[in-house]
Formats: sequence, C-alpha cells, structure tokens
Amino acid sequence: MSIRAVAAVFGLCGLACSNQEVGEDPPPVVETPAEVVACRERIASKTAEVQAAGIDISTWSIQDAPEMAEITTTVPQNQDNYRTYDGKYRPLTNHPGCSVTNLYYDKTNTAGTTPYKDGNNDGKWTGNSAFGGPNAATGFIDGDKAKIEGYPCAAKEYTQNSEDSSKPIVILVHGNSTRPHTWEKFLLTPGTPVNTATENVQFTADSTSRDQLAEKLIAQRFRVIAVDFRTDVVTSIDPSANASTQNSSGNIDHGWATPILQSLVKAVMRNNPNRKVALVGHSLGVTVARDAVRRLYVEWSSGRSGGINPFPQLSHVILGSGANHGVSTYDTQPNSLCAANDTMRGTIVCEMGSRSNYVQTYFHKPLNGPRDLFATPCADGDYAFGKTGQCGNNVVKYYTLTMTDKTKGTNYQDFYVSEAASRIEMDGCVTNTLTTLNDYDTSGYFVNGFIANHFGSMRSNAGVDLTLRYLAE
Repeated sequence: MSIRAVAAVFGLCGLACSNQEVGEDPPPVVETPAEVVACRERIASKTAEVQAAGIDISTWSIQDAPEMAEITTTVPQNQDNYRTYDGKYRPLTNHPGCSVTNLYYDKTNTAGTTPYKDGNNDGKWTGNSAFGGPNAATGFIDGDKAKIEGYPCAAKEYTQNSEDSSKPIVILVHGNSTRPHTWEKFLLTPGTPVNTATENVQFTADSTSRDQLAEKLIAQRFRVIAVDFRTDVVTSIDPSANASTQNSSGNIDHGWATPILQSLVKAVMRNNPNRKVALVGHSLGVTVARDAVRRLYVEWSSGRSGGINPFPQLSHVILGSGANHGVSTYDTQPNSLCAANDTMRGTIVCEMGSRSNYVQTYFHKPLNGPRDLFATPCADGDYAFGKTGQCGNNVVKYYTLTMTDKTKGTNYQDFYVSEAASRIEMDGCVTNTLTTLNDYDTSGYFVNGFIANHFGSMRSNAGVDLTLRYLAE
C-alpha cells in the first residue's frame, strides 16, 4: 500500500481522496488540530514502513505474551512454588501483593484523625522512615476506612480539600523497590553521607525538603492517587537471601504489578465516568502503566464481561526513565540477571531486554507493536493497535522524560536506562523530552542517592516542573 493510500485511511488527504461528485457543495470544513494531523501523518508513514518490511499488521497480536499468560491455579505464590508463577500475570484473587495490611495509618486509629503509624514510610530502601510528605490520606487504612470502590488492593489517595474537578484525576505509578513515597518530599537525616559512586554524580544533599509531585499536584487542586504495589512484602514471598541469584532488593515484574494497576484504573474510571484520568509513571511504573491500559483495551475489545475501553477517558500518559526499549541490568557481566536470576528480579529484566543491544522482547511485542507503531494508542484520537475508530475521538497525550546521555548511544548517565531505551519512536504522536546531566534528585532519596540520576526525571526540580507543565497541556 502506498503512503497516499495509507493517508486516505487516516483522512489526511482531504478532497483528493473523497468520493464527492462534481458540482456538489463541499462538506463543511472541520479544522483538525495540527498535533493530530502530525500524529496521523506519523501513523501513516510508519504503517507504510512496516508494510514495506513485509510485516502484516492485521496478524500482529496484542494479547498477553504466551510466556506471561495469566495463571489459573488458586494456590498463592510462596517461596516453595515461586517458579510456577514467575513471569505470569497474577489474578487479584490470589495475588500476594494485593494486600491492605499495614498501610497509611495504624489500624488502632480507625478514625484516621491523628496518624499514629504510616506503613507507607517503611524506610526499607530509603534508609529513613521520616519522609514528611502528605501522609494524611483517604483510601485504605488497614481495611478500616472507606476504600476506592471496586478496587481491592492498596492505593494512597491523598487528602484534597479543594479539588478542581475540571482537571484529570492523576494516578501515580511507582517503580521497583519503592512505594508511594516515591512521589513525596524527603530529607536525609542530617550528617548522612550521600551515595555518589554509582552514577558518578557529586552533590550535597538538600538541607531543606523540596515539595515533590504529590505535594505540588495537591496544591494545584488535582485529585491524586498513588498505586501501591506492596514491594515491602516481596522479600517474604520471593527468595531473597542474596542479590545475585535471588531477590533481596524486592523487585517485581509486570505479572505482579500490571494487574494491580489495571484494577485501579478500571475502578477510578468506572467511579468517575465523566472525568479524565492521567497516568504518571516512573521507572518500572512506565511500562506497567502502558501495559495496564493495553490489557484493559484487550479485555474490552474481546468482549469480556465488565471490560472498559480506557482510551476515551485517558488524558495524559507521562513516562519518566522508563525501559521502553531495554535496561542496563540485562547486560550485567558476566551473566545477565535475565539468565542468572530465577526470581522476579531476573524475570523483569527478561521482559525489558538489553539497553545496549536491544531486540524486541516477548513482553514488548504486544505493547510496542511493530517498530513502536502501537506504542501511543489514541494519540490521534482515532488509531489504536492497528485499528481506527477505537478512541471515542479522545486524543491521549504521551510524553517521555529521561536524562540525556553523556555521549549519545555509548556513555549513559542514568544507571538503568538511556535516551534510546526510554524514548518512543513515534515522533508526532509523543513528546520525547531530555533533561540535562544536572537534573538529578538532590534529596538523597533511595539508599542515600544511590540512583539520583534515574530518579531525576520525576524528583528533580526540572522533572517535577515538566510533569506539571505537561498535565496543563
């Protein structure tokens, strides 16, 4: 099919492609926004490119990869049978991470008026249990307080006393080994040395705490919900005696995280049918966010009972430091974690693939489609996963945000990802943004600043400001 023929499918060539008879009055002209035109042109050219390579888009599956097919056993995961479950999507009915124990207030304080204990601030990976963020929250409090209707797992809905209902509801999606405190202000205990060795960054930790995305969104009157993948319970479930062949860092894979977020997004959209919803993800949360809406769409388009199409309600998808095309730990020498680790820590690396020599993985295949053609569903208000008419005429805005490479393609500042790993190759349908080499997180969050560059996309001043600017577009 020629580019012109493809363009006709997407409505890009006006009267030249129409069936209007000579002498008839032309239909009224409806001005298509320039960004929509640009995206449709990109879809058309990418479609032609893919077809010229002999790829049949109509047969490209967007179903779950066979390696990740949802488990059907009712036996919950534990340290004796984890290999049966690794890499599989876990239904919430027997998901060990779908837990509401020890959350944001102690269960003895059912009224939630005076926080006695904040289970969110476990301090396990940050080295500090005193975060100082907006810990007062609605939602689950050890099951004693009202929860998000239709959602059985953990999420932290921040208190908002002055909500602007014209703005989208923002769902924050954290990454590996962290919890909702990823999005909150943090300050190292005075005198604590910062860890600068990993990423060769020299900085003095903040002396006063900086408002982070949660605080700033609340101040701007957004309704804010942070999903909680309960990484704190992983080391009691996945073998965790060491970091080489086991999972002492408490990492999770998409089989663990995606069903939890999928359920939250569905519940929020169902409970608020007239509201838009924005997703903001960091690190692992980037591909989890994208995977959750893919699975919701597949469920809906397959006609499953209770399914919803998320795209008519989705406003923004903002993706910080994501492994959309590989991660550094795949290339760890002498053995990739993918090959050497049988727990979720190895499984997630297998799903992500190699940062330095990326080949599309079984996980990315249905998510990205051929050459990223499926990576920005409904960015033009019409096209998703190889089909038109899927979006309810709603344009979804996509953004990626990551730190620039020291030397493009060879010398990476971010410990885990890179420019190429994070960007989505659909220019015109996505805004791929780079921060500078100085835009790292100076709070010392996560093991005293162990990966300050990686967190910079969402916790540096530049990252926070860019995210807020994107949400306003």
